[in-house]
Amino acid sequence: MPKQILEFFLSEHFMLKCWERTVEKQTLYKLLPFVDVSQAEKKIIVITPSFYSSKGIVGRPNHCLVLVLKQKLIKTGFWCDHPNYLFKKEQGAEFQLLY
Repeated sequence: MPKQILEFFLSEHFMLKCWERTVEKQTLYKLLPFVDVSQAEKKIIVITPSFYSSKGIVGRPNHCLVLVLKQKLIKTGFWCDHPNYLFKKEQGAEFQLLY
């Protein structure tokens, strides 16, 4: 996987874990144009199944894709069936919902 997709850079952790978490680069190429870049130390993007299916993107049924960013660096990404816990756990983070 390349170290950069569009204007975003991929952390070593993301590149090591993406294959076992099945976060594919084709999916990222289609989703990242909708992500707003900010200066936040920690930004969490929650992409709902209705969003990626409306864009014709193949994802996991009934799972949200969660990306954790620091500015233009994607630190990690994973599929989550109930991301509600993130709002309590990550109170200092900036959130973006794509639904």
